[in-house]
Amino acid sequence: MQDDLSHGFRVFTEPGTRCTDPAYRRQRAFEIPEEAVTVYTDGSCFNNGDDDARSGSGTWYGQNDPRNKAVRIPGNRHSNQIGEIVAALDAVKHNPPFAPLHIRSDSKYVINGLTKSLQGWEDRGWIGVSNDEFWRPLVARLRKRSAVTTLQWIKGHSNDEGNDGADERANTGANKAVPDIVDLSVPARFNLTGARIATLSQSLAYQGIRATKDKTTMRTSTLVSLDMARHAAKDVSGKLPTNSRIWRSIKTKDISRNIREFLWKCLHNAFRCGKWWQNIPNYEHRSVCPHCGIEESMEHILTDCDAPGRKIIWQLASKLWHKKQNQWLTPTYGAIMACGLAEFKDDQDNPRTGSARLYKITVSESAHLIWRIRCERRISREDDPQQYHSKAEVHNRWIHAMNTRLTLDRAMTDRKKHGNKALAVQVVLNTWSGTLMNEDALPDNWIRETGVLVGIGPNTDPG
Repeated sequence: MQDDLSHGFRVFTEPGTRCTDPAYRRQRAFEIPEEAVTVYTDGSCFNNGDDDARSGSGTWYGQNDPRNKAVRIPGNRHSNQIGEIVAALDAVKHNPPFAPLHIRSDSKYVINGLTKSLQGWEDRGWIGVSNDEFWRPLVARLRKRSAVTTLQWIKGHSNDEGNDGADERANTGANKAVPDIVDLSVPARFNLTGARIATLSQSLAYQGIRATKDKTTMRTSTLVSLDMARHAAKDVSGKLPTNSRIWRSIKTKDISRNIREFLWKCLHNAFRCGKWWQNIPNYEHRSVCPHCGIEESMEHILTDCDAPGRKIIWQLASKLWHKKQNQWLTPTYGAIMACGLAEFKDDQDNPRTGSARLYKITVSESAHLIWRIRCERRISREDDPQQYHSKAEVHNRWIHAMNTRLTLDRAMTDRKKHGNKALAVQVVLNTWSGTLMNEDALPDNWIRETGVLVGIGPNTDPG
């Protein structure tokens, strides 16, 4: 233990939480082992990551024990981990501080958090620690206890009566019609705030400064885009994702890096088109699509514009998709932004990961190509109808983009070259199988074969 004076100083402490009372635990003259309590805890979450997610926590003491409890967690943040923390908190709060408490859980997240990670979390003042608003009440109430508290990991779904009972209680809690009230207050005497200066890094200090500043509100245009993406995702997968899940979806490595940036800008409505030009004197005319005569928003460019290019590209995307799946709906603007959330299932309700990955690639590559062709038409070709892209040029540009992505996928399976970053061969096979040219003549594993192309040939029409 370090006894240097610097270890007693902290920064980024919470104003108004200072307490002059010492953090004394109430003591008992003696301890009675027979008073020891053993409780099983578990958490549950349905529709995790979606707007309609709900989580619950369960505590189980014994068969038909009146202390068995099911709690539905209130608020907007839900996950299985939150349910597990709240279950442990409930067990600590509702048992006497003088009685030994033995918590048994299948959650390594809770046990490792309390035994391995806690010191580091408190040293950094909980900055950047997920679920800290649930961890801190649990830690404070554990420290408030006088008797010993033990944590024991048990294997989940192993026919352990206690674990199964806690799991059933957690599911019951998550399915409650009305959320319960969960007290997340932190006892002032045991509320340790702020980051320890002795362990403070420049990076952590920067995060702490950012955390103390008022958070900026999201722009209206961004909120509108997120809502469009959210409801489009529900039409495709049946799930209503949260904002954070939408943002994470555009980071998927199934989508090319430059197109991830493109989708990020779409969600933020950050492109210089449409309304962006309306408040710039002498440039207002640039806000109008010269081909259609209406506002040239990104939604118009990708889904409505009649200028050469867009219709051909979506027709090609549909043609390729029908080689893999039967149903294709030309993506809406919201579906394009939410393409990273696509999910498909077979008749047995099993996920079709290959189809989902192909959809992400096809939609994102197609939308990005439409944007590039539009920029070429408006900027380098100066909206000259004589220089519009021909049908053959658009067709072949799309074929080239998809073949380039197919070739990249195949190259990324080389583990000698890419190590742990390499794609699994089966992932690539599942994605592209059924869409290739002359596929019947290819071996089952065509990854290392030459001349593997998507199953749509080039357009050789000179007109």
